[in-house]
Amino acid sequence: MRRFSAIIWSGLAGWFVWASASQAEIQTVTFQGWTDCLEIRNGTARVIVAPSAGGRILHYSRDGGPNFLWEDPRAEGDTLEALDRWFPVGGYNLDVGPEIANLPIHLPLWLGRYAVEQLGPFSVRLTSPPDEDLPAQLVKEIKLDPSGAGLSIRQAMKNIGAQEASWCLWDRTLTIADYAFLEINPRSRFPAGWSQRQGKRGEFRYEGRSPASPRVQRVGNLLVAVPGRKTEKVGADSMAGWVAGFRNGWLYVKRFPVVADGCYGDGGNTVALYVDAQERTELEPMSPTVKLAPGQMDSFDERWDLRRVEVDITKADDILRLLPIVREMAREASTP
Repeated sequence: MRRFSAIIWSGLAGWFVWASASQAEIQTVTFQGWTDCLEIRNGTARVIVAPSAGGRILHYSRDGGPNFLWEDPRAEGDTLEALDRWFPVGGYNLDVGPEIANLPIHLPLWLGRYAVEQLGPFSVRLTSPPDEDLPAQLVKEIKLDPSGAGLSIRQAMKNIGAQEASWCLWDRTLTIADYAFLEINPRSRFPAGWSQRQGKRGEFRYEGRSPASPRVQRVGNLLVAVPGRKTEKVGADSMAGWVAGFRNGWLYVKRFPVVADGCYGDGGNTVALYVDAQERTELEPMSPTVKLAPGQMDSFDERWDLRRVEVDITKADDILRLLPIVREMAREASTP
């Protein structure tokens, strides 16, 4: 069994080794109308988590720079308890996929109020309400490094139903990146090296023989999403285990595990990029689809980093200049 499967629910806290609680305090702040947000700081980086809006991360910055996560201008501090319907909110959140499996709507996981436990001076655990329609429950453990902008996230799902279920964990992180990029697998299953989502909701499929879009360019061994107005989603069976975004000198890198023989249910893609006309770019690493017996769970770990880089990027071809920096950041992120 692969290293990330079937962990014990109560054992998640053992993932981290904590510093003394006297080193820092997690503060409660108001952000975008949510009055119970948790602010985690370490002197370099700032992270804001919204337990009452799906347990998502709404803010991630360093050195007083901009929030690299996209803030939905329509956000007003809404809650599922108050509205009993979908409402707009940006940032990072964890979803259950595959997308093309057309799973039941699961608003308690996406927008519900998550229970909070402080695990250490820079770390929290967020547990979703149970979603009986899927039926599943999610847990996220978020830990900011004592220094720098390194952020560790353990993402886990549990089958709370009475029948076996097949799901994957699907990270959906909305960012302000002008350019998002990933490394193409030289032995890709797709003739083009990448794939394009096609069809309408409920009938999505991925085409990897001759994909084409004005929002995407292949630059050397990179697939690069570029500025524009057209809505597009593309994916790749990348084995590099990272995806990155860049804007105005800020470079954001996500590191995640890839299982060589894993069953990736969204068209065989290990990672996807989504872009639209709202100047937001979504980075979407995915875990393999796994079968979970009742009560069983699976987890998917990530490491984030954010740095200021002195590289002038004005077109897609310039992104190749960032590749050595990204690889260095990904190597450092591979060992929390």
